[in-house]
Amino acid sequence: MADFYFAKAESWEELVEEHDRWLEGYNTQSHWAHRGREDGRRSLSEVLGWVTGVRYHPHDLEHAFFSTRFTRKLDALGYARLQHWRVYREEGLARCEVALWLGGDSLSIEYGGQTLSRYDVSLSSDTAKLETVTNPRLFVTRYRTPQLKLFALEDGLGESGWLKALRLEDYILRPHVAPQALQQVLFSYLDAL
Repeated sequence: MADFYFAKAESWEELVEEHDRWLEGYNTQSHWAHRGREDGRRSLSEVLGWVTGVRYHPHDLEHAFFSTRFTRKLDALGYARLQHWRVYREEGLARCEVALWLGGDSLSIEYGGQTLSRYDVSLSSDTAKLETVTNPRLFVTRYRTPQLKLFALEDGLGESGWLKALRLEDYILRPHVAPQALQQVLFSYLDAL
């Protein structure tokens, strides 16, 4: 019967209105499955009316469904490697495993559910590889190295400071070269044949 009313809709607004009307009727009408309940609740809204869903922040939903998660271990200097890039986060977390979230235009590094840093990125359209990593934003966290700095890096190195994102060279396939000399030494009697 609902298809009859849906077919009569002539615009998107009328279709949405009809869907809302159908949903309201479906949730409030008496259902056969609940006919034997002792508490007198017969409709879905009466049976499930107390159930409320958890509301998630839109940023968390976007983070979970529209980004790719990578797990990396920070090196001794606090850098993580992703594709052909080394991105800095925290020297105090050296050799700890962190999560890297790569979205459409940003890269976030997290540890223990806390965002440590965020970078703006651009991806290649055909292979979805990192083209550029810019605009580093390092957040203040409780994970700091106990070693104090000898001098302020921003003061000594200028406005940009030290390199927080470093592009590495692409991998180069090495040609396969068989060790001929070793084989000749081991099997020198084969040369005589």
